[in-house]
Amino acid sequence: MNYVNNLKEKIKNGQLNFGTHCSCTDLSFYEMCGRLGYDYVWIDNEHGGMTNTMVTNAILANNAGGTAALVRVVDHSVGNIKPVLEAGPDGIIFPLVNTAEDARRCVEVCKYPPVGIRGYGPRRAQLYGHISDADYYKMANDSMLLIMQCERKEAVDNLEEILAVPGVDGIIVGLNDLSASVDKFGQIDDPEVVDMVAQVMEKCKKAGKPFGVSLGYSFELAKFWIDKGASFVSMGFPQDYYFMVGKDAVSRIRKIEDEHTNNQ
Repeated sequence: MNYVNNLKEKIKNGQLNFGTHCSCTDLSFYEMCGRLGYDYVWIDNEHGGMTNTMVTNAILANNAGGTAALVRVVDHSVGNIKPVLEAGPDGIIFPLVNTAEDARRCVEVCKYPPVGIRGYGPRRAQLYGHISDADYYKMANDSMLLIMQCERKEAVDNLEEILAVPGVDGIIVGLNDLSASVDKFGQIDDPEVVDMVAQVMEKCKKAGKPFGVSLGYSFELAKFWIDKGASFVSMGFPQDYYFMVGKDAVSRIRKIEDEHTNNQ
């Protein structure tokens, strides 16, 4: 099943790709997301401290559950990105892409020559040999989504140049980091932050490239971005969902306990 084409088709049709974040060692979380109906899972290796084996297993579990696997890598280095590529993700998310040069570096690491500098040695990405070397080499450069994160004011200022880099497939905004870059952490309603967000959306629309956002467990924020035409909305971690449901469960049981005690 070609999950990349599914995501691209939804973008083309103006539909939403809805996902969640995860960096757990328990593979059932990743598989469950596909069964629940998420379009993709954002495997967070930047903050999750995942090993290469963990990332590979997470990709396998995502696809087994029927959902795309997008991996946020640690940085822009060949050493950290190459093993992820060989595991066959459906997309790569690059943190802290602030300039066109950053974007070019990210793209070239993921593309085979003459477009890029990726060395040949796929494993799971080639379906362990079920795809011939020649066929995989031909298809590989177009088989993944390459998404750049806009997390600094510098990135907003340079976004037109970033979007013009061949191979950049889309932009995802990191709201907390973006607001922090102008010393207004978490102040999403601040006029300066609102203006930066508006610039991102306008520049992406002008370039004909999809944009999206990564956020916590907030339906209000999700609705805001969906109404603005976001193609990607990534909401919450397993810890967020467990916290919300767990908090509600404890509150309800304590209420039942109080009622039981008062009725004795």
